[in-house]
Amino acid sequence: MNVKVARVVKVICFSIITIMIINCLTDMMKPKWLEYRWQSAKTNNSFYELEKDSTEVLFFGSSVIAAAVDPFQLYNEQGISSYNLGVMSQPIFASYFWLKEAVKTQDIKVAGIEIKSAGRGIEKSVEKARKSYDYMKPGIVKLQYAIEYNNVHKNDDKVQLWDYLFPLSIYHSRWSELTYDDYDFFLGNDDSYTRGFSTLITEFENSENFDPVKYENGEYDGLEMDTDKLAKVNAVNKTYAKRLIDFAKEKGIQLLFVKTPDTRWNTKQYNYIKKLAEENDIEYLDFNRKELRKEIGLDYATEAADGVHLNLNGATKVSKYLGTYLAENYDLTDFRESDNPVKKAYESGMDSYKASGKASALAIVTDFNTYLESVNDEDFSVIIMAGSEAGKIKFSENQRKLLMELGADESLFQESEYGKSIIFVKDSDVVVNKVTLQDEDYTKSAFNSGTLNNKTDYSISTGVKECSVRFNDSAFERIVPSGFNIIIYNKVLNNIADAIYLNADDSNLTLHRLW
Repeated sequence: MNVKVARVVKVICFSIITIMIINCLTDMMKPKWLEYRWQSAKTNNSFYELEKDSTEVLFFGSSVIAAAVDPFQLYNEQGISSYNLGVMSQPIFASYFWLKEAVKTQDIKVAGIEIKSAGRGIEKSVEKARKSYDYMKPGIVKLQYAIEYNNVHKNDDKVQLWDYLFPLSIYHSRWSELTYDDYDFFLGNDDSYTRGFSTLITEFENSENFDPVKYENGEYDGLEMDTDKLAKVNAVNKTYAKRLIDFAKEKGIQLLFVKTPDTRWNTKQYNYIKKLAEENDIEYLDFNRKELRKEIGLDYATEAADGVHLNLNGATKVSKYLGTYLAENYDLTDFRESDNPVKKAYESGMDSYKASGKASALAIVTDFNTYLESVNDEDFSVIIMAGSEAGKIKFSENQRKLLMELGADESLFQESEYGKSIIFVKDSDVVVNKVTLQDEDYTKSAFNSGTLNNKTDYSISTGVKECSVRFNDSAFERIVPSGFNIIIYNKVLNNIADAIYLNADDSNLTLHRLW
């Protein structure tokens, strides 16, 4: 009898260990969807860290809502407790299942639905749709999500139920693709410090898609309703929009349809959503209406990041309007008015939120002189590395002064016929200056390693057209070997705040981003 019990215990222990290993491998191999300034995996992951029934307003939708609504701003200005569950390419199908998932832990009063995907004539690709699936916690809702998604795409060879139930089956080959972000996320840097808000810093007028003539003619000022025709909508999108509406009614959740500013949105789509909202007694705010654009004072050229997303400045205006609208039209709690767990949660996260905002503000800077002034901040560690070619850069007197104020010594500016390899690190009061003059055979190189005061290990090597850096034994892949690279490490958030490089042959020292 004891032998049988021992065998059963061994089998159980082996099974548990095997499951744990598979789960760890799956977590490591899954894409983290941390593209540019999008934080999709962190958005979903941090949602599960919210205290139960602490969030009255949730926002759902794709990247356009992630870049448009700042929950901390809603709290600071109106006392509203909210979370932005917007994720890149989230279809209305996924919004429905995330709403079902959210009610398991939050007593939601208002669900703000960014309605773009409900008004689309086609669905998002399978690859994009997975971004809303992979980081939902295992459970009945996720199982239903997988089964139904498989059923509605049963004629698509790319959609296999097995792949959704066991993601390792499609992600196991990512070993060669793993980057610093994968390891960093897996080791615990997996929180959203902005409650799901993604800060974008580019301006639409600087993109190749911007048309100055259209801007001059007011074609980016918003829509005027010049037709009563309705858009033709994909059957799956139509079905799951209705199911989302029915589920919200069943749970007593008030819906608010939101359409963020978008140059691709048209009056037929507006009319379709307006009709859907009216038939179901749902409020609808469309920031593509010319009169609403004018009311909030949105300049699409400078306050949008591109043709479909807002940048940080545009999001500030939309968030302000939304916060006021929510406070005036719904019975929401102002959590600033008394001591409570929600207020404490926001206050405890405020430093990280502000540090994230500081990093976003840094990423907007395009002038190198201003950049050097901005990074001289106690929240930042500054790492500079340049191979021999970039070591020939000529700095202006003011730039030399600003670099020396950071802690660089005169050797960084020393003349060298064959160039020089540069390593500079400023971490609070600790400064490293390592400049190696290259010889005529180009055999010289430089190396430095250490630990930042936030316990992040680093190692740097430079040489002939060579430049590399590793953090915690993971290479930062975006370095330009022939450039003068500057990496700014955010010590509050324990992550890279920004990374830029200068070209050696650019006399104007134009700042280029490494993102």
